[in-house]
Amino acid sequence: MRSHRLFSSKSRPVHYGSYPLHRLKRADEYGDLARASTPEISFSRPEEPHSIVNAMADHQAMLDTIRDGLVNGVKSDIPGDPQERSNHLKSFGYFNDASMVGVGPLMDEGWLSLRRRNPNIDALATMVQTTQTKTLAAGIDQIMADLKDSIAAPSRAIGHHSSVITIVCEYFRDPRSDEPGGSWIQDAQAHRACMLASENAVVIANYMRLLGFDAKAHSQTSSDICLHTAAVASGLAVIEDGVVVIPYLGRRFGLAAITTDMALQHDRPLAPLSDQPQGVLSGWSWKLGTHASKTAFNQDPYRHRDYRDSAMKLETIKRVDKPTTYMDEDRIPRVPKRTDMFARAQFGDMGKANQDAATGGYYARKAAPSYAQRRALGAFVLLQDGDPQQVAGDDPAAFHAASGRDGAWFADAVKAASYFLSVDAVGLSRCPDWAWYSHDARGDAIDPPHDQSISMVIDQGFETMEGASGDDWISVAQSMRAYLRFSMLGGVIARQIRNLGFKAKAHTVLDGDVLQPPLLLLGGLGEVSRIGEVILHPLLGPRLKSGIVTTTMPLAHDKPIDFGLQNFCENCQKCARECPSGAITAGPKLMFNGYEIWKSDSQKCTSYRITTKGGAMCGRCMKTCPWNLEGLFAEAPFRWAATNMPATAPLLAKLDDMAGRGGLNDVKKWWWDLELAEDGAYRPSDHPVNRRGLSRDLRLKYEDQTMAVYPAPLAPHPYPYPYPMDREAGIKAYQALVTAAEYRRRIAAGDETHIHSYLNADIDPEQAPVIPAIVSKVERLSDKISKYEFAALDGAPLPVWTAGAHIDVLVAPGMLRQYSMSGDPDDRSVYQVAVLREDEGRGGSLLMHRIFTEGRRIFVSRPINHFDLQPTAGKVFLMGGGIGITPMVAFAHTLSRQYRSFAMHYSVSNESDLAFQNDINSFPWKSDVITHVSSQGTRADPVAVFANAGPDDHVYVCGPDAYMDAILAAAEDAGIPDANLHREYFSVPDAPDYENHAFELLLAKSGHRIAVSAGETAADALVAAGYAVDVKCSDGLCGVCKCEVSSGEVEHRDFVLSEAQRQSTIILCQSRAAQKDGVLEIDM
Repeated sequence: MRSHRLFSSKSRPVHYGSYPLHRLKRADEYGDLARASTPEISFSRPEEPHSIVNAMADHQAMLDTIRDGLVNGVKSDIPGDPQERSNHLKSFGYFNDASMVGVGPLMDEGWLSLRRRNPNIDALATMVQTTQTKTLAAGIDQIMADLKDSIAAPSRAIGHHSSVITIVCEYFRDPRSDEPGGSWIQDAQAHRACMLASENAVVIANYMRLLGFDAKAHSQTSSDICLHTAAVASGLAVIEDGVVVIPYLGRRFGLAAITTDMALQHDRPLAPLSDQPQGVLSGWSWKLGTHASKTAFNQDPYRHRDYRDSAMKLETIKRVDKPTTYMDEDRIPRVPKRTDMFARAQFGDMGKANQDAATGGYYARKAAPSYAQRRALGAFVLLQDGDPQQVAGDDPAAFHAASGRDGAWFADAVKAASYFLSVDAVGLSRCPDWAWYSHDARGDAIDPPHDQSISMVIDQGFETMEGASGDDWISVAQSMRAYLRFSMLGGVIARQIRNLGFKAKAHTVLDGDVLQPPLLLLGGLGEVSRIGEVILHPLLGPRLKSGIVTTTMPLAHDKPIDFGLQNFCENCQKCARECPSGAITAGPKLMFNGYEIWKSDSQKCTSYRITTKGGAMCGRCMKTCPWNLEGLFAEAPFRWAATNMPATAPLLAKLDDMAGRGGLNDVKKWWWDLELAEDGAYRPSDHPVNRRGLSRDLRLKYEDQTMAVYPAPLAPHPYPYPYPMDREAGIKAYQALVTAAEYRRRIAAGDETHIHSYLNADIDPEQAPVIPAIVSKVERLSDKISKYEFAALDGAPLPVWTAGAHIDVLVAPGMLRQYSMSGDPDDRSVYQVAVLREDEGRGGSLLMHRIFTEGRRIFVSRPINHFDLQPTAGKVFLMGGGIGITPMVAFAHTLSRQYRSFAMHYSVSNESDLAFQNDINSFPWKSDVITHVSSQGTRADPVAVFANAGPDDHVYVCGPDAYMDAILAAAEDAGIPDANLHREYFSVPDAPDYENHAFELLLAKSGHRIAVSAGETAADALVAAGYAVDVKCSDGLCGVCKCEVSSGEVEHRDFVLSEAQRQSTIILCQSRAAQKDGVLEIDM
């Protein structure tokens, strides 16, 4: 929100933009395009080390690095009308905060004779290729792998592009050299505009490529075309006296563009300025804003304000010494990053449905606009942190203090630079130790490195939210747009601080080590709201996303604020009423982890946001909040009453309903309701879209709500490994929460049993569920098979394992894959696995082949063995088909060392498939191996293999289903008992067409009955009911979710239990009651 205005723009389509361009006179000719030229700019100012331009250099280079990429091979189903497409892409540009957007033809005069290329690209490309991010954010590894592939791809010809979309970013007032905080931002207008326009163009170009259309972004630092020519061709500019000029902006603008082969409707050229109606350019309609949201009075919010003071009149907000919600700082527990609900979802803590929706960031990928934003967001992760520049004396505070730069000076500079770059609100505060997570995403303990906090807020934008329901197909893009903007601007500020010798890190949605809400409170950027963890700003409402820059730079702090929100939210329940998941409490504030808060049910909230079928994510609470205001003078009475007369909240909420605020405005709906399909295209969703109005008649009662919370005592271990949630415990934890008054009364009485403390902070490394490791060796054995060796991160011997064991490998968050160990069990220096790349599989092996390079830090589980070697006096037959030979290698090492009789049969289709032959030839037991190559006529004959087998012999088999079936059938026919036949599956075999029936689970320990519908598994039903179930493969292969069965007939659908085990055991992720409405009593 820049400043207030008189007239609403609710009836103005988004593609019109904020300027009245549709009222300008058009012509039929473009003028002399040969006279247009785009000035070059440099982001290098070594002679001015304090300039913000230097800090922007890497972010601009990163945008230039990713301005092109791979085009989706499958075109999406989008409207065919060129005008609708142009309007859609213009709206996307305005959604991304473009000042103006136009579409025109890409003419011959528009091509540069010598392409521009940012000189910093090569260094950034190397960083992308060689740096492993620390974060375990959903989809980050796929993003980085895609970036690497795009960078490595050869440059593409774009001569077939026929249209250009031009993005304009306007300048505001030039910073005065003497204004407070102005020294960093001198002569940086062109660079700011270049970077903001480039971000917009890069996102839209990526979006178009995702839809299956060729598109490439062009900036003032890397371009194939003349941007000024593009602006004229797009109907945004005219050439006056040899200079390119844009109405309302003159020459004060920056440009970026997208060229494409998508068929688009072109805008007509502008008539010369002298032919334009002066009333449109400078008359009262322009001054008052009767036809646009931009006016002569609000066009430049800094015209009469210092940049340090922001575009909003924050100085009018009441400041207080402490936040308006109680925080018991001495007793706030530090919890690990692993407690984040999205992390819990992707690691399977919340069940398979949530994990599937979170894996690879699917909840963001399923909507093309947000996936387009997430690519740049992932790239900026590489720029969030770094080493500071060295200064004389190695004490940056003393070095700068000698020149008069103290905490107050730096505070002014940080604020001025942030607002200049287009951050919407900034607050400065201390960064206490308790604001840091206890452990980072890898599970490493965090020793808080910085003690100062710069909190930043990005407005998600009223206009698009006005057209959305809050949980439809644009919702996730609203979040990602704001997250991306902070990642870039917060990253620039962090880099600026490091350039001055101080430590600094930007904490973003993809990689952050601090809890943001308390820092926003301390920095005076809002108050706690009923929405829960959402901090509500007095002028932006809840319609925001935040980010934090932590630093060692000394800063003067802002005070917390009080605008009456606590009383208002106490008397208003509109967000709770409208929440589609019922996650927002209608009750009082309670103490949670040392904070007083309206604690929402984060499990409900997260589950709905990532699994909703009718949209992508959810921000309906923000959409429907009475504080989500457009920014009109007419809204001033509401703000005054809400702040000064909080008891009027119920009336104000009712008036809000009567006015239809929070409802749907179809004029503002510009996006397409497209969903990611299995073939990679985006198509109209098969599910009804979440287009919902207000629930005015709903009467929500607190006593009817069932809420669960997971305070510090229920927080998971810090490691990237499953930790199932116990909802029953969460419900009890909510019921045990107390008010702040009761909390303090108990402490005063000497009772601290209600204090929340983290219990998993000091796990013995020997008991940790995962082992930090590195990829010590990668060897490509064949076209599709690679062998990986993993060593302990500290070089110590790895835990003991036995032949037949497997390990879980964390390929990426949400991708925990099981691989048989193929080395020598006596060699504890490394674990060895071999992985077949399955291009049409679930993605784990394909991603592993892309990102597992030597030196990469990973996590593996302790060895697990469901396929162990049995003692026998007879002979052991080791039967491996293809990649199924891997566990047989470990068996052979053990059997050879024990001097036991065995024969290994290694079967493949072609000689080139003998991936392990060289390894086998180096082993002392190589004479016990018989190879079978079908194409050479030496296919294994199972009957012949077992011709002399006896009842004491054992068979171990692994390979394709048909191979294993043939081997086991022949072994059984040869008289080998069923108990001596052992198989291991590498992939889910073909299963019968089972018919699912509803049934019940009877929990023996509690007597509770859990209904299992036909559409869910027993594991799903248990997790939904709040019971912890370990689930990994979800395919009945790994056996982790096995449970004892006391009674009831089971239809076993697993591929891990023996016939003997099936008499008393069930695999919960697959098997069911054998009969409709059957009852299975299980040991839970």
